[in-house]
Amino acid sequence: MSIVNQGARRSGFFVACMLFAIAGMAPSGNAVAESVFAGSDKPTVLITGSNASHGLAFAEEYAALGWNVIATCRSPEKADRLNALAAENSNIVVEELDIVDQGEIAALAEKYSDTPIDVLLLNAAINTFRFGPVRFGRVDYEWALEVLKVNILGQLMVSEAFLPHVTASEQKKIVAMTSTGGSIVENEIPIAPIYRASKAGLNMLMKTYALTLKRKGIIISIMAPGTVDTEDYMNAEDPDSVPSNYKTMIKIGRLAPRTAIDDMIRLIDGLEPEDTGVYYEWTGRVIPW
Repeated sequence: MSIVNQGARRSGFFVACMLFAIAGMAPSGNAVAESVFAGSDKPTVLITGSNASHGLAFAEEYAALGWNVIATCRSPEKADRLNALAAENSNIVVEELDIVDQGEIAALAEKYSDTPIDVLLLNAAINTFRFGPVRFGRVDYEWALEVLKVNILGQLMVSEAFLPHVTASEQKKIVAMTSTGGSIVENEIPIAPIYRASKAGLNMLMKTYALTLKRKGIIISIMAPGTVDTEDYMNAEDPDSVPSNYKTMIKIGRLAPRTAIDDMIRLIDGLEPEDTGVYYEWTGRVIPW
């Protein structure tokens, strides 16, 4: 019996795939392929935005711990490092997922309908501290709407689609990667207003979602990873190979070490029901709203 409700199975997408099967054809896409982790007794993590930076590092570390890893990204065909990592680790499977494409989200949820997901790690986002218009007076409002859509609504779309999978798991955890920039109390620098607003909005959304799901035993963590030195620039043999923005962060002590990924995994592993809806920094510090 699928862990996705029967109403979802009667969706138009599922019916179309059944028609393909009846016709004796092999349909493409994710919806009818059997999950590679079906029936596994190992814990499973699904990570969005796994092709680079934090997401790639999380995939690597969870795989090393023996977890089943569903590593998603928008363009798997371009994710060379992720694909190489998956080729070396049989417990990593790479999947296509745009977190604001409801069709792709539904198809992937259906593909893994028989797979409990212990940790749903919402990592994919738009970071306008580094990209896009970031200051008042220079806001591109069309771009701003995209940031808000991805950083807030995209997280909820994925969370709701995979809620049955999380509910069916042992650990029952949804972890949303936010930012210290989403803290209203700690905002002392007038930059990246749209990004900050998107993360503050995400914080409120996930806090409210945590209250909604608490009675079901679902633990929702709101976690700020900071900028993690996933490329180990701190120990670079050639200082000239370090990008200038990372040099600045190293100089002012704002770059978290590569080990922050392991620290967050330990923090996630130790989450209890009373921790649901708490706004954490990667260090374990509780951040004021």
